[in-house]
Amino acid sequence: MTAVLAGLVASGPVVQASEDPGCAAGVRFTSNYTEAASGLRVMSVEVANCGAEPVHLNGYPQVSLFDVERRPLDVAILEGTGGITFLPGFNDPPQPITVQPGETAGSEFVWRNTNTSLEPPQVAEHVELATEPGAVRQPLVAVPPQQRIYINLGSTGRMGVRAWYR
Repeated sequence: MTAVLAGLVASGPVVQASEDPGCAAGVRFTSNYTEAASGLRVMSVEVANCGAEPVHLNGYPQVSLFDVERRPLDVAILEGTGGITFLPGFNDPPQPITVQPGETAGSEFVWRNTNTSLEPPQVAEHVELATEPGAVRQPLVAVPPQQRIYINLGSTGRMGVRAWYR
């Protein structure tokens, strides 16, 4: 069962990519922390506009998870916490955001790494994101102090995603 998040609406001019090789589609996705407490994990996600035109967001990041060998994981990607937990602001409805060149917007992922199965846990070590359905997917890159992307979903098979916010 793979769910795809929808709901991002791009409007206005098409983003022009900068000369930065990590900015092929005019945006760059990074994560600089993952908080962990009692099996609950929250990972930061940031989109930076490294293009020349404003980027218009209204919804949720489009997320795909892959294992260490870049095989897709069969995971439900949920809008909001999806009942995983309660986090202030995480279930707020999407709001239109305009990200000017050089500015950023945020999102977050939430999951539990509970494993109640004899099967090995589902672990994502590669994440691809897009700002809207059909947009170019790019990797989520760990930046200091985060060492790497590591999403251990255990046997839960689901991860919540927060709408873009400022």
